[in-house]
Amino acid sequence: MGAVFSVLWSWFSPNSKVVQVKAMTFSEEQDLGPEADVADATTGLTLRHRTAIVRTWDLVRPDLKEHGVNFFLRLFQDAPIIQTRFKGFVGLTEDELRTNKRLVAHGTTVLMAITSMVDNIDDVSVLVELLKNTGANHNTRGIPKDDFALLFPVLLNYLKDNLGSAWTPLAEEGWKQACKVIHAVIISSYDTP
Repeated sequence: MGAVFSVLWSWFSPNSKVVQVKAMTFSEEQDLGPEADVADATTGLTLRHRTAIVRTWDLVRPDLKEHGVNFFLRLFQDAPIIQTRFKGFVGLTEDELRTNKRLVAHGTTVLMAITSMVDNIDDVSVLVELLKNTGANHNTRGIPKDDFALLFPVLLNYLKDNLGSAWTPLAEEGWKQACKVIHAVIISSYDTP
């Protein structure tokens, strides 16, 4: 009998970073079969990790627009150099950024890309192609590959701070491993002609 907890359905008011919740219960220790703790040879993720990643992302998925803006505000706060990569965002205050349609669109696009990655977490070949495309697109636009090393810790902290009790040790472990893989594939695409 594993840890049963309430999973939070989040919403954000434009001026609040507080997450409110609608309860949904499940157990991390549910029977996922004999392969639940066998790590995938390519990603290092177990079925239990992949399930935790999907379940936690399902809490973000209903409001990608708000989460996208809030994630980028956090990213710009924690890694200010990233804000300078966007000509249209340089010098804007947090309040100006919060209502900036370009930031809303970009934040939504980035979270939709993460959604595609989560949706293909069990199909490694598709996942790798999505990641290679992400890397190639950023490389073409002149975004330094080192920026991705700044992004992933912020993503993990953002999820931790916004998912409440749904951010379990298993979810954190799965997301950390997933971010390592995502980072490695994206970076490798910079080195491939």
